[in-house]
Amino acid sequence: MQMANHKCDESMTKKNIDFANMEELLQSQKQQITDLENTNILKADRKKHLQESLKVVLNTIKRETLMDKECVKELKQLKVMNSNMSDELERLKKENEMMTKELAESKALTDQLKEKLSEENMRMTMKLIEENGRIIRRFTEENGRIMREPERSEVLNDIQPKNFTEEIRKDDYEKLKAKVVVLEEELENSKDFNQALITKEREINDELGKARKKLMEEITEISCLYDNICVRRVGEIDTEPFIRTFRARKKMSKEEAEQTALKMCSLWQKNVEDPHWYPFKIITIDSKPTQVLNEEDGDLIRLKEELGFRAYKAVVAALKEMNEYNSSGRFIVREMWNKEKARRATLKEGIEFMINQTKSKRRKTVDDEASENHDDGTPSITKGSEV
Repeated sequence: MQMANHKCDESMTKKNIDFANMEELLQSQKQQITDLENTNILKADRKKHLQESLKVVLNTIKRETLMDKECVKELKQLKVMNSNMSDELERLKKENEMMTKELAESKALTDQLKEKLSEENMRMTMKLIEENGRIIRRFTEENGRIMREPERSEVLNDIQPKNFTEEIRKDDYEKLKAKVVVLEEELENSKDFNQALITKEREINDELGKARKKLMEEITEISCLYDNICVRRVGEIDTEPFIRTFRARKKMSKEEAEQTALKMCSLWQKNVEDPHWYPFKIITIDSKPTQVLNEEDGDLIRLKEELGFRAYKAVVAALKEMNEYNSSGRFIVREMWNKEKARRATLKEGIEFMINQTKSKRRKTVDDEASENHDDGTPSITKGSEV
């Protein structure tokens, strides 16, 4: 009986162990299932995230493609605009040259007509004087003989020369008057023609001014520090020489030197823009009056003594620019500038700069597209290659 119970206990113990093992195995499988579910959830999240990222990338590519198309379209429009501006500039230039030539010819014609009118008036006046003198002499010669005749003949002959003289004077006067009228009409027509030429020239200059202003706006947007053609403020003093001058003074800190330099530069800028300060003089060079800087001006001498040659040179440069490009207004103006030649850039130079910048931008766009295609593994198709 005890042995049977012992076997029964062993069997129960063994079953309990098997049951515990099975329960442990079940828990392990449950944990594996949970881990797999979590892994699938993570994979699903990653997949969703990747899909969203891919969508963003595709939208970005699409947007970049549209921007590239717009850029190419804008470049074409700019090229057309530059071409039209070049043609218009050439047309205006030819018209201006023609109008200038016609104006010069008209002025010469006017001067010629004035001279002709003056000479004709003088000639006719001298002719009348000579004719009157001749008639007076003739009348005087006849007068002695007439005085010896009866009083009736004296009165009659005295009246006849007077009538004869009056007829000659009247005939010459009418001819002179007719010529004067013709010359005055020609002179008036010439004045009208000159006025028409001046009006047309003013219109052409206005159109050129508008084209230059538009060109300056475009150059302002695309030019950089190292470009030869730029838009700068003409008549403005360069602050760098002032800053270097005050930095060289050991008693001042860097910040204090810069602040003092800017204040002093601003003060001299007001002097440059002051129309009452005119440090220039007129001298004769090769029999021609020439305007030069008056180096003996008291303010300029004081500037050189107090701030040195660098600041003096910067102020003089601004003065000369102001006197050359805006002497009547004496204020800073924005101008299209040629850095290499240190002068105002011409319309032709500005247009050539815009065309070169457009070509350079187009080449860069093409190179960037080729580089992107190469990085993406997309074979670039060049002219003459087989697909």
